[in-house]
Amino acid sequence: DVEDEETTGEVSKNLDLSTMYMLQVVSKAIDLSLAKELKNLLFGSSLCCFSEEWKIQSFTFNNIPQLKYGIVQKKGGPCGVLAAVQACVLQQLIFADSNRNKDTRCLQPSEVHRTKCLTMAIADILWRAGGNEKAIVALPSGRQQFTPIGKYKADGILETLILHIATRYEDLIVFLQQNIHQFEIGPCGCILLTVSVILSRSINL
Repeated sequence: DVEDEETTGEVSKNLDLSTMYMLQVVSKAIDLSLAKELKNLLFGSSLCCFSEEWKIQSFTFNNIPQLKYGIVQKKGGPCGVLAAVQACVLQQLIFADSNRNKDTRCLQPSEVHRTKCLTMAIADILWRAGGNEKAIVALPSGRQQFTPIGKYKADGILETLILHIATRYEDLIVFLQQNIHQFEIGPCGCILLTVSVILSRSINL
């Protein structure tokens, strides 16, 4: 009972901190020229679109007890992105918490803990892509941010994006904690991360 009370106290304390924390994230809508540049970089043409395999893939975890650390691939396609994220999630699970790496239980995480590890893994990937100075998190808004015209084929994803720019690592982590469901549950978390990494790194680089 005492342990339960302590845990509740810790949780509410964390919630207070997150609501009190002043998030410094600048948001702006994607525009046609940036969407074209992204498509040209990814596909070689702004008339191409993501395949269905990519559109349905997020970073959803396995619910088989012995495999709770594993990200499930729904169909072939985005396996390279999944492998990179899986590696960073495992790094968080095994090495991030000194209390957890003493035995194999670190690979049987609770749902809350594995989501936290996914958050930290994505934060780490984006922060490194931005040269440890900034990160851009691309999230869907649910409506078009520009009118697709000319040599550009709409895919229902890139046109809806809002780009959220963090220049402090702490801001990035808090922002991702608030929006991790977009990557974990989806539907197109893998695309969102890929676009976020490219924009954090910059089109030129």
